[in-house]
Amino acid sequence: MSDNWYTDYRQNKRLRGLEEDLSSVSSSLASARSSQRRLHAELSKVSGSLEQRLNRLSAAFDAFVEISDLRVTLGLFDAQGRVRHQARQLLAGAGPDGEVSDVDAYWLAPALGALRVAADGVADTDSMALARARDARRATVFHVLGTGLLGGRETVTAAMLADALAVPAATLPRYQRAVWTLAADGFFGEAGWELVRGRGVEFVRALSDEERAAAVDAVRTLGTAKAESVSLPRELEGVADLASALSAASGLSALRAWVEEALAAYPNEPAREIDPEVRRAVELLVDEGSPVELPLLARERELRAVIEGIGSEPPGWDGSVGETFALLREDAADTAHPGRRAVAVRISGSLVLAAADRLAAAARGEAPDRVQARTRQGLVTITPAGPEQASLSTARSRIDSSAKVSGQRRGIAYAGLGVAVVFLVLAVVAGWGWVFVTLAALGVAAVQWRTDVRERATAAERATAAHAQLAKELESRVTTLKDCHDQLKAHRPTIDDDLEALRGALS
Repeated sequence: MSDNWYTDYRQNKRLRGLEEDLSSVSSSLASARSSQRRLHAELSKVSGSLEQRLNRLSAAFDAFVEISDLRVTLGLFDAQGRVRHQARQLLAGAGPDGEVSDVDAYWLAPALGALRVAADGVADTDSMALARARDARRATVFHVLGTGLLGGRETVTAAMLADALAVPAATLPRYQRAVWTLAADGFFGEAGWELVRGRGVEFVRALSDEERAAAVDAVRTLGTAKAESVSLPRELEGVADLASALSAASGLSALRAWVEEALAAYPNEPAREIDPEVRRAVELLVDEGSPVELPLLARERELRAVIEGIGSEPPGWDGSVGETFALLREDAADTAHPGRRAVAVRISGSLVLAAADRLAAAARGEAPDRVQARTRQGLVTITPAGPEQASLSTARSRIDSSAKVSGQRRGIAYAGLGVAVVFLVLAVVAGWGWVFVTLAALGVAAVQWRTDVRERATAAERATAAHAQLAKELESRVTTLKDCHDQLKAHRPTIDDDLEALRGALS
């Protein structure tokens, strides 16, 4: 009875091993068939000149031949491949797939064993210690990202999380970005969120003066995007300082509202969904392979990129996903992820306060009381109380000068009247034939006089209208200037309040 039981047990164990091998082989065959299909698809899409098409066809064919040879070589590492297959199955949510056999010097085997039981809240410290002894960074990142996806985050210690998320450099690796988003989205609790904040603050503190100046400008632009626009009429000259002060005061209020909105929206609980980049990062880490397979699998990925026509370097789990500050700025504007947005704003605290100080200094700037107003009669100096009289008198003089009518027509009229008198005397003395000349002279005098009277009346009307138009224009300019001064006076008492509120929120 006992012997039969032992025999059945050994047979069942062998069957499970055969099933695992079959599953791994099926996965490899499926990958090969997928590459072959991609090759055929790529060949059907080849376009360009004949030479280019031939080159691409040749490169794709050579890559396919080489990748086939590589897979034969990789077949020597069945044990490692089986572990990776089991890891993919677990990450895909398929559950346990047989026992995980240890592979000499491969960190993934013990790390996978630890991750399997972590979902049940069990910390397999022995397996995790063995995995970290073989490769501390990869084992730690795998466990942190794996528990983020599958659960069991309570098995991630503070030290492990800190090891997975170091102080960022100028560019952020994919795995660090994945850990960053997990922690910022609240999946590792308040401690994880604070770790992200602390790492980010250290990154900002290490910026050079030039980088910091650019960062302050970027944060200012982002935080004041909803500020009320300030535009003064083009008819006012010398108001650049006034416009800058108004814009700065409005920008400071908008910056405060932006910070308070971002921090208030943080729910202090995990987000609804995990960022897809987390799964992508841990899958790339698994696919990297064991130390002995690294060059072979790296070459396989390069060849696959040639076959698929990607033309770029295949992504890696530790490859850069962008500049750190650009990602930080992206998070600060991401209203869909309040946890990331809040931590990004807190990280940018020193930058926000620097921008706020600049805005406050500009808002406190002296606004000009005397500016030049452009009118149809030229420039007139105005103040919030009204136009300056000397400048106004000059403009009015221009109107009066333009309304003056030449006295030439009146002179002609007087001359015509004189001629008429002379010829009238001649008519009395020498004969009435001179009367016709007298009448002609009187006609010329009358026409010139009437024309002169009409031109003077028209000039007077135009001058009256010009004076009225000048008064209307100046009234509008003065009202605008006074409103701007009143707005600035209304903003200035809130400058200190805004600064104190920002310091309190970001402390």
